Amino acid sequence: MKGVLKMETQLKLNQEILLTIKRMGINGEGIGFYKRQAVFVDGAFPPEVVIVRITELNRGHAIGELMHIRTKAFYRRKPFCKHFGVCGGCQIQHIAYDEQLRLKEEMLKQSFERYTSIDLEQVKFRPFNPFVNPRSYRFKSQMPVQNTKSGLVTGLYKKGTNDLVEVLDCPVQDDDINRVNQRILELCDEFEIYAFEPKDMQGLLRHIVTRKSEATGEIQVTLVVTIYNHALKDLAKKAMDIPSVVSVGISKNHDVKNHEVFGESYEILEGKPFITEKMGHLRYELNPKAFYQLNPKEAQIMYGYISELFDPSEESLLDLYTGSGVMALFYAQQFKKVVGIDSNRSSIVSAKQNKKINEIKHVDFIEGDAYTELQKLFDQNETFDVAVFDPPRSGLDQKLMDLLLRHPMKKLIYVSCNPSTLAKNIKVLSRKYKVVSVTPFDMFPQTSHIESVTLLVRK
Repeated sequence: MKGVLKMETQLKLNQEILLTIKRMGINGEGIGFYKRQAVFVDGAFPPEVVIVRITELNRGHAIGELMHIRTKAFYRRKPFCKHFGVCGGCQIQHIAYDEQLRLKEEMLKQSFERYTSIDLEQVKFRPFNPFVNPRSYRFKSQMPVQNTKSGLVTGLYKKGTNDLVEVLDCPVQDDDINRVNQRILELCDEFEIYAFEPKDMQGLLRHIVTRKSEATGEIQVTLVVTIYNHALKDLAKKAMDIPSVVSVGISKNHDVKNHEVFGESYEILEGKPFITEKMGHLRYELNPKAFYQLNPKEAQIMYGYISELFDPSEESLLDLYTGSGVMALFYAQQFKKVVGIDSNRSSIVSAKQNKKINEIKHVDFIEGDAYTELQKLFDQNETFDVAVFDPPRSGLDQKLMDLLLRHPMKKLIYVSCNPSTLAKNIKVLSRKYKVVSVTPFDMFPQTSHIESVTLLVRK
């Protein structure tokens, strides 16, 4: 206990210290060590030497504010977005792109070192393939709105707060999405549609969700509202005059405590009920709530890589968290039997529609919890050679991992967007599976997020 107390009293609030940044944290912050105590510093990265003011003390680590850079890193660059450091969207624009990739590769390995006991010398960690254009890569935006004296604005929240930073022209979003969002704001002002204010329960608009098809250029706009108002129909009609907009709808989310963007349902007010996206030889029809990668160009590269991991002798594929059925259908020609499972009803509806339009008969989609539905399949003596899954950031839950251990398959392919939960899950799965390779993909340039594909084979 004395040792713990000593550790906690090494640093004091508002104390200024000299710190050498040793590595990058999972949220893009620099991490240094002051007398063995970790200090997290936004805006710094290795190997910079910085002066930091301690702003927060926690058990095991402290948080510091960057006051001055004593020794600047060679790879430090001027951010290309005026909102960098204020808006919570990007975290590492101040780092040269090649160095961003190197630091992410290092962070991925460190997660395995920290959370697993695997001999990493036996695992093939592949390098990133640099993204062709690390700007304008996002083909979907989900922007909250706010009332101001000059009218309705949209943007992103400042890190760790509910303070909205007005963003009219986000440089990592597709230019057409920025253009459409600005026009929708103008129409909201014209039709007197105001942002919802939780304090006085006034207004109705909560988010503007805009998605563009990379393949066809079609744009889908969804207004997330608390209640329906006839002005929304008038706005939708006029929004259809915006070039490339083919679909305008609403989703009602009236629960103030619900922090999800969409409500349970959606309604198309004008235009098509979906937009069409393409992946390889397949077409996908996406309704407003259906999941699809927001960086479709990099997603196609990643899916192509995954297809190379299958063996001709493997006949059955299980796709957990299938979303709109993109992977299940994309790989269908390599398997005799494919089953996709997802708990999101809208995604499964979209997946079944995509199966129909692509005339693929040997793929089945099941709506429900991954563990529950997979257990039912095993109870019916169903077996699978390979499982591929792309879970949420929280990773796989313990029940599902136990099920995968009790019914081991020849191969697991784990697509992850969170190195920490990936490594924690791998620690459990490595009881029955051997990690062969880990391959990162830069799905989210300028951010600290890492998408990766881990190949595991049955021991």
